[in-house]
Amino acid sequence: MSHVSHEVEKSLKISYLFSQFPVPTQTFASSDIDALLELGHIVTVHTIKPRNTATDADTGSPRLAERITILRPSWRKAKRWPALIWRRRSYLRQLIGLITPHLKGELRTALVSLLCLPRVLEIIDEITRNQSDVVHVFWSRQAALVLPVLEKLGAPTVRSSFVGAYDLVADDFLIDIALRHSNAVFSHAEVNRAYIAQKVPPGLPIHIIHRGIPLPAIPDDISRDESLWVTASALTKEKNVAGVISAFALARSLRPELRLVVCGDGPDRDRLEQLCRNCGCSDAITFNGHVQRSELFAIMHQAGVFVMLSKKASERLPNVVKEALWSGCFVITSNSAGITELIPNPSIGQVVDPDDESAVRTAVERALNEDARSADERRRRAKALIATNFSSVANMRNYVAAWKQAMGNQFRPG
Repeated sequence: MSHVSHEVEKSLKISYLFSQFPVPTQTFASSDIDALLELGHIVTVHTIKPRNTATDADTGSPRLAERITILRPSWRKAKRWPALIWRRRSYLRQLIGLITPHLKGELRTALVSLLCLPRVLEIIDEITRNQSDVVHVFWSRQAALVLPVLEKLGAPTVRSSFVGAYDLVADDFLIDIALRHSNAVFSHAEVNRAYIAQKVPPGLPIHIIHRGIPLPAIPDDISRDESLWVTASALTKEKNVAGVISAFALARSLRPELRLVVCGDGPDRDRLEQLCRNCGCSDAITFNGHVQRSELFAIMHQAGVFVMLSKKASERLPNVVKEALWSGCFVITSNSAGITELIPNPSIGQVVDPDDESAVRTAVERALNEDARSADERRRRAKALIATNFSSVANMRNYVAAWKQAMGNQFRPG
């Protein structure tokens, strides 16, 4: 993890840039902003995409939208884009010059980026009016196009970018732009450092700060049902919920009283429900659909075992695994990149190759055979690890320290 000095908190005006906000599968973004608000900072959210009424109510954080300003594109504001484009035509030429060389090799990404330029210009104006201390790009996608213009303007603001799971898979010119025009770069897993180091300007520090989660209190009188298993993810093939169902079917063949709750929704749901019938487990498996974060926490607090066997290439230290560890579940998870930063040894949780039936079976048997004393000790160790390394407030305090460090640093990549 990056170590930066902590100083007396001074309130910062922070512009957070997203493709879209909120997104139900990215509640960690809301956790970051919640933590910044708790630390006394002022956050404005700017999005490339318009409002999504289906997801607006689900920030993963109660009433967050009432406590921040969220600026999105709209048809009403789009009427002013022709005048904006003319007024900011020098910015437009600069950005077109950055994008068009990639039309041949990365056609789709380049075309989408060109279409986003009016909104990018609008965000630049919003940031300028806001006089932001920090402009932070969350995911290095089209919103990163704001950064080179701010740099050329000599804007007195820290330009920072987060390079995460989706960016690593995309590995395109947008990431290069984000890293080349930032003066603070963040990622959430040490395993990502080598990739980023190849792309940043020489001497630019890379801050590896784990993605944190809120740490809700767990009632002392919680009644844990060891026969209850839970998984939570989007229902897509790459998330491999089918593997979870197969592991559960194996466990249920040994303990018929077991039940599984599947939280999440997606295009693979029909196939998964058919798999449950084929496994003879449909009466023991409940599909809850997408649930609010607070509801998921409540289920985890009661469950005995949490299983996640994702094969998604962009998986990095899944937040839902952190939440399961904090909640006290026996965790079985796949060996995704960097997972040992979260589960360093089997005393915390079981890390398996989801394609290794023997390894999955061994992990399932360990979950079923764990005695009460071992379970108490595992929960104590897991909670201590999460509290120390994965608290959203503590980790966003590290972000703030890094931003302030950048403010006082004369280095400017260029």
